[in-house]
Amino acid sequence: MCVQPMKSIAAVALTDVAAGTSGSNATGLTAESVTTAGILTGSAVFLLGITNLMEVVNWIVPLTVVSGLQIGVGLRLASKGIRDISQLTWGGGYDCIGLAICCALLSMFWLRDENGMKKKVDDRESTDAQQQPNCTADALADTVANSIADGENTCERDDNMEMGSLNNVHQLETATTLNNPQSPSSSFTTKSWLKQVLKRTCCCLNPFPKTPHPVGIYLFLIGCIFAAITLATAGPDSGYDLPLQFFGAPVVINAMKNVTRINWRQGFLQGALPQLPLTTLNSVISVCCLAHSLYPEKRDPILIQKGHTTDAVITRREVSISVGLMNLILCPLGSMPNCHGAGGLAGQHRFGARYGTSVVVLGLFKVFLAVFFGASALTLLDAVPVAVLGIMLAIAGLELVGTGVGMLFECVQKEKDKVTLRIEESGDAGSVNSKAILRKNALVAMVTAAVIVALQKTHYGALSGWVVNMIYGDGCQQFMSWVKRRRRNSH
Repeated sequence: MCVQPMKSIAAVALTDVAAGTSGSNATGLTAESVTTAGILTGSAVFLLGITNLMEVVNWIVPLTVVSGLQIGVGLRLASKGIRDISQLTWGGGYDCIGLAICCALLSMFWLRDENGMKKKVDDRESTDAQQQPNCTADALADTVANSIADGENTCERDDNMEMGSLNNVHQLETATTLNNPQSPSSSFTTKSWLKQVLKRTCCCLNPFPKTPHPVGIYLFLIGCIFAAITLATAGPDSGYDLPLQFFGAPVVINAMKNVTRINWRQGFLQGALPQLPLTTLNSVISVCCLAHSLYPEKRDPILIQKGHTTDAVITRREVSISVGLMNLILCPLGSMPNCHGAGGLAGQHRFGARYGTSVVVLGLFKVFLAVFFGASALTLLDAVPVAVLGIMLAIAGLELVGTGVGMLFECVQKEKDKVTLRIEESGDAGSVNSKAILRKNALVAMVTAAVIVALQKTHYGALSGWVVNMIYGDGCQQFMSWVKRRRRNSH
């Protein structure tokens, strides 16, 4: 799971800093208030998870609203990246719109449909010869190796022909093999070696990869190259904190040292209250649904049998406890409030992460960066071009949008199946109006997404979608059915 800062708490704190209100007269969140907000939010989410009350929240919020949450948050991420890129110039430096366009085109090449690519490979392998290369790197390696081999054989033939000791082709080939031990076997070794080297170095040019391209690593390396060039050529008036310092900042601090009663009140009212709906919806319910959609092969059959239809990969209780403990343990030690965000999970999946080792490596890299470059970590990150970061944000957001749209169609299909089964059981002659079902569910999801994009507040979008589902959708009908079932069970 990816770790993200809690957006509402961070937004209030950044707004306060931008307004220049800091210190004892601040009306927003100070550093101590941010710490208390993280502790209070973590405590609430931990209690929801340990008491299993998160399932009540999940029952109240329909999947169409969760779909709208993913679409709205994804559009916000993508629009943030596009806005950052639009503020750049077309020239005057490498961090420009041109670099963003190049990164976008490369990302399109790397993120093409994998199933379609595999089908093309299978079709071509069935028609071509067995040794026909099937990727750009293989073709390049074969071309170079064949050129070397042809050059060696040509020189050998010329030398033997000048000697005039052979009279036919068979004698020529035999003499070539005997007189020059570096012929077929040597050529094959050279060819294989070059093929392997070029295949490793040109892996990003392979249009038919057996595994998805790690796009995040490619873009990160591009950003690091430009960041290194920037810091190496930066002058004293560049604005960067140079030279870089090692071990210049503490890893752990006592963030509770100066906390007062006012900080607890500010953290609760301005941090925890607006953040709690976002955490429960986007960082718990939506994350479980997203993991369920992205990794169907990891669904637990036992959980599916127990009725866990949207969290069979990781349960909402486990995620709630994880978010709660993370904030309860780390916030007093100086950490920002953190959560498991659906946007980050979608982005990491789209950028090539498929296994738990990917986030382990990411965590180790962050620990290394904090320990060895603690005082200069922000300098290193500031030097990464905005053009690269904007493209990464846009890709992560669009991946989340695609997942939300897919969940919307799954909701439509499930409702269609339920209506079809109901018609068959009643024996009525009729058909299911799929367009009406799609229109109803799409309106709930789109209202949720539109409010999130317009107001920049996820919990407002969730509340609006829930109201639309209750009035326009099937919310009231489902609630009445639940009440009737409860009455029957009580009798």
